[in-house]
Amino acid sequence: MITHRSNRVRRRVLAAGAATVALLMVAACGGSESGAEETSHLIGFPALTSGPSSFAGVPLTQGARLAADEINETAFLGEGTTVELQIDDINDDPARAISLYQEYVSDGASGVLCCGASETGALAPLIKEGEVPGVVTSSNRAEAVEVPHVFSSVLLPAAEGGMYDSFVDAIVPDQGYETAVMVVNGDLDPMVADGEVWTAALERNGIEILETISIAAADTNHVGPATEIAAVDPDVVVSSMLGGSTAQLARALRERGFDKRILTSYGASGPTLFETAGHAMEGVTFPTPFAATHPRNEMAKSFVTAYEEEFGEQPDLFAAQGYTAMWLMAHGLKGAGSTDPALVKEALASVEEYETVYGSVTVEEGQSVAHDPGIVLEWEADGSLRELELG
Repeated sequence: MITHRSNRVRRRVLAAGAATVALLMVAACGGSESGAEETSHLIGFPALTSGPSSFAGVPLTQGARLAADEINETAFLGEGTTVELQIDDINDDPARAISLYQEYVSDGASGVLCCGASETGALAPLIKEGEVPGVVTSSNRAEAVEVPHVFSSVLLPAAEGGMYDSFVDAIVPDQGYETAVMVVNGDLDPMVADGEVWTAALERNGIEILETISIAAADTNHVGPATEIAAVDPDVVVSSMLGGSTAQLARALRERGFDKRILTSYGASGPTLFETAGHAMEGVTFPTPFAATHPRNEMAKSFVTAYEEEFGEQPDLFAAQGYTAMWLMAHGLKGAGSTDPALVKEALASVEEYETVYGSVTVEEGQSVAHDPGIVLEWEADGSLRELELG
C-alpha cells in the first residue's frame, strides 16, 4: 500500500499548468469557503502496480500522485482542505479490487480512482451499487459509466466520429490504400468491438478487407498469422489488439519481409513495446490524444516537465490518464465542499467541462469527450516517434 499524504514536502517547482487549471476551474466547479479546521479527502486507488499489467498501472499511479500533489500545493480545494491518495496493488486480481473498494468505503473515502482493463467488469457494477463514486482511469468500456456513480476521464477512440474514424478518414485517401488485413484479439470483447469500428471505417473509405485474423491476447507466437498476412500482401495491416500483441505481430511481420504500415490504437505508444520489438516497430502508426514529445497545450507542457522532474522519465499516455482522472475527481471534491461521497457524486455529475493535457474536455452523461482529433504518431527505426502529417 502507498499512502500519498497531503503534508508531503516537495522540492520541485510546481508546474504552472496546475495553477492555471486551479484558477480556470474555480468558477466552473464552485466550492465552499475554507475554514480553520483542516479537512482531508481520502481517495482510494486499487491499481495494477505489479504483474503483467504494471506497464500501465505504474504510470497511471504516478500521474495520479503528481496531480494529487498539485491539487494540494495550489490549495485547489480551499485552504486547509487536501487530498490523501491511497494506492493499493491488486496484482491483476479483480477480487482484490472489490475487497479494497469495500475497505475504502469503510474508511470513509470520498471517492475512488478505478477500473483498468482487467477489473472493470467486476468493480464497476459494485461501485454503481455502492456509496462511494468512482472515476475510471484507463478502461475503454463505455458501459462502465453510470451517472452519478461512475464517471470516466478516459477518451473513447472508438466512439462514433471519434479518433479511429477520424484517423482512417484521413490516412486512407492520403496514402491511397485499397486493401487491408484486420487482426483482432478475438478473446477480448473490447478489442473485438474496436475491430468492428475499424472495419466499418475502412469499408466506408472503400477498402477491401482481404482477411480478418483472430489472435488470442496470451499468444506469443505470431509466426502463423504473420506468414498468412505476408502471403496476401495487403496495402496495410490494421491491428485491433493490445499493445504487446501488436508489437509481437510487427516483429513477426518484419521477419517475413512485410515492411508496410501497421495501423493501431494508442496502446502501441509505450516505450516498453519498442524494447519488445525493436526496430520492427518502424511503421506502426496510431492516433493519440497525448504524447510527451508532442504536447498539445500549456498544461501538457507543464505536466511533462513536472513528471520528468519527479520520476526521471517522460510520461506516457497512461500517466496522462492517471493525472487527468485525479483532476476530474478534484473538481467533484471542490464542487461538493464536503467529504460526504453522496455530495461528491452530485458535484461530479454537475461538471460539464474541464481543462486537461488533451485540451478542453466536456463531460457528456459522465463520459469525458475531447473535441480535438489528437495527433498521429509513427514509430521510427531508432525508437523515436514522429508526427505524421495527413491531408
